[in-house]
Amino acid sequence: MKKLFTTIVMAAFAVASFAGGLLTNTNQHSAFVRNPARFASLGIDAVYFNPAGTAFLQDGWHLSANWQMIWQQRDAINAKTDTKYNGEVYVPALPTFLAAYKTGDWTFSGFFGVPGGGGKCEFADGLPSFNGLASMAAGGLPGSSEFTSTQYVFALQLGAAYKINDNLSAFAGVRGNYTSANYEGKIGASMPTANGNVPVFGIDLDLDQSGIAFAPVVGIDYKVGNFNFAAKYEFRAITTVENETNTFGLSQMNAATGQMNNMDLTNPAILNAAMAASPTLGALAGFADGNTLRNDAPAMLSLAGSWQALPRLQVMAGWNYYFDKDAKVESLMGGDNMRKLSRNTFEYLFGAEYQLTDKFLVSAGIQFTNFGINDNYTSDLGFTNDSFMTGVGGKYSLTDKVDINFGYCYANYAPDNCVKNAGTPMETKTRYERKTHNATIGVDFRL
Repeated sequence: MKKLFTTIVMAAFAVASFAGGLLTNTNQHSAFVRNPARFASLGIDAVYFNPAGTAFLQDGWHLSANWQMIWQQRDAINAKTDTKYNGEVYVPALPTFLAAYKTGDWTFSGFFGVPGGGGKCEFADGLPSFNGLASMAAGGLPGSSEFTSTQYVFALQLGAAYKINDNLSAFAGVRGNYTSANYEGKIGASMPTANGNVPVFGIDLDLDQSGIAFAPVVGIDYKVGNFNFAAKYEFRAITTVENETNTFGLSQMNAATGQMNNMDLTNPAILNAAMAASPTLGALAGFADGNTLRNDAPAMLSLAGSWQALPRLQVMAGWNYYFDKDAKVESLMGGDNMRKLSRNTFEYLFGAEYQLTDKFLVSAGIQFTNFGINDNYTSDLGFTNDSFMTGVGGKYSLTDKVDINFGYCYANYAPDNCVKNAGTPMETKTRYERKTHNATIGVDFRL
């Protein structure tokens, strides 16, 4: 029973980032979708990617509004039975807003977006671990499940950049994160009879979490000739989230009477009595309404450069490092899954932009992300394979003060074959596959 609940709460990792580290989204402007190597940008998107670079903007207001639509396929295949469990993520509208005001050597900027979480992930037909453990809890009877997970980290960043001289600038700011999550699912097992399937076991869970955290952001930018170099460091946001347990029900058939025993574990008295009566249920305190857990946003370091190779051609590259292992992300059952990682995440980015005409620019870029995951970390709900992302798109200048960005990117993830409990009766072999599509349009204004 304890293992069953442990698997349920691993749902906290069901929604991963779309671009960046395990818990970090870096797709914070439409220009990123068409070319992810943006971390040495000197445009309005520098508010997020290279905030020190905003010191080199023209005087006045710079504004940007961006919309992204994301759809993702997350599949878990039971290698022993060749059964495929489909998970779907769909985000119809992921907004990002950026603003900067340049006056003299100072630039004040702000950013609002979703740098963590990834919308709603739905496994309508359940997952192999859920179905198998429900079957185990019911003495081998067929198990079934369905599950949805929703998680967002909304962020507001404010700061200022100072132009030290014609070549060098620096930035300091602070980012506030608001974390909002919901985990909802049902697991059950039934006994076939002449009158149809009779439920013998079930769990019903609906749990919300929320929390607020703040962290500094610093950066530096250096221009020389046709080159620009940039660095940014985002500190870890130490985050505590609090449970709001809406539904937590456990039902089991009494073998002697044939009747179902139903327990509403959202009731503190019933939860405490259940934990006192059974050591198996003793770890359920983490589900209690009002319980608090750590759910940090990890620190991140970016190093990047760009080169104006020709009057109409610019090339750029970057390297990002995510301090995932330093973040603390606690399970409702206790323990910190980030401690299971082999190492931190890093990624390489390359891109190019070409000015076809005075009004039309085209660009393309790639991003390779290498995660420190292993079989110990990976689960049906917590799989994030190494990825290779390709983006294409362009920018059209309606006027000398209004630009339209548009693009599309596709991320293909290396298949991961995971073996758990090797050589034991509990051995499982699962193949994980994942693909992400992202389409975007955005508008930049200069006032």
